[in-house]
Amino acid sequence: MSDPQHARTRTEAQRRADRIREFQAELAAAESDGAVALTPDARARLDAYHASLLAELSATYDVDVSDKQRQLSRGMQAVAIIGAVALGASVFLLFYRFWGRMGTGLQVALLAAAPTWAVAAADLASRRPALRFLTGLLALVAFAGFILNVEQLGEIFALTPAPEALAAYGLFAVAIAYAYGQRLLLATGAVCLALYGSACLVRLAGAWWLPGLFQRLDGFLLPGAVILAWSQWPHRVRDEFPPVLRGAGLIVLGLPMLVLTVDGSLSWLPVSSRGVETLYEFVTLIVAAGAIAVGMRRGWTEAIALGGALFTVALFLKYVDWFWDWMPYYLFFLIVGMTALVLLWLAARVRARMRTG
Repeated sequence: MSDPQHARTRTEAQRRADRIREFQAELAAAESDGAVALTPDARARLDAYHASLLAELSATYDVDVSDKQRQLSRGMQAVAIIGAVALGASVFLLFYRFWGRMGTGLQVALLAAAPTWAVAAADLASRRPALRFLTGLLALVAFAGFILNVEQLGEIFALTPAPEALAAYGLFAVAIAYAYGQRLLLATGAVCLALYGSACLVRLAGAWWLPGLFQRLDGFLLPGAVILAWSQWPHRVRDEFPPVLRGAGLIVLGLPMLVLTVDGSLSWLPVSSRGVETLYEFVTLIVAAGAIAVGMRRGWTEAIALGGALFTVALFLKYVDWFWDWMPYYLFFLIVGMTALVLLWLAARVRARMRTG
């Protein structure tokens, strides 16, 4: 039997388990249709091989080997997020409940200990198969504790808010994500780093970074491009991370561009607001179409989905600009609906060509 350790990551192990289940279902269908007939001995050896391999993959990588397990895992992820938010709020409120009664030394010690204990607990859970399901929850609690740490230390020592806090949040989240395979924390960390990059550009321009962060949205374009470049970096151990980074990069790029198509005053470009809006209308459509094209070529479903969403929203906003003020509402939505039908028809044609080609 091949060694399941050949799967270097949990993602690879899950793909192997999924292929086994798909093979078993297809083999059963082929036997039912009379296309193939295995001898009882061959079928018994094949079933034993798959059962042993699935058991070893499950024990080593904690993968889902059935549809019910996968559904339960998704439910557990949702519960973990809710639990992390609740525990983070509990820690936050507990600090504030007794905060004024503590001396500065004790306050600093407790703030430093909170994320440290949570990281230690997450590390312990990740090494125990029976506790591995707690890793994500504890990692999120550690991140919340770290934010509380930085914010409260700033208040204790009356520090001026600085964008370096965003960099600290992002680096901490990314470090925890890579250490324990947490995709939500990876996306959160990437967004925090994008906010830091934009704040640095605002500060270099001579403006106060905190309000300027959302008053000059061009600053998000470079960080978004950097995140997309980051997604191309080889991820041999965390091969589930590139899609997350591509999605985060496209969101960081796409949302500011959509806003700039509506309000050109939020740009650094030395042209009129209307000129900025027109420019970003074309740029947004080009970026969306490029994301769809590259996603189709390379099989990146997240790029296709986000590119399609960006294209659709940008087109809808353009329709509002063109037709909303003078056209009857029923006619406006009729045009939008017909456009959606045309886009679906084009997508169906492309899909058909992919099937025949």
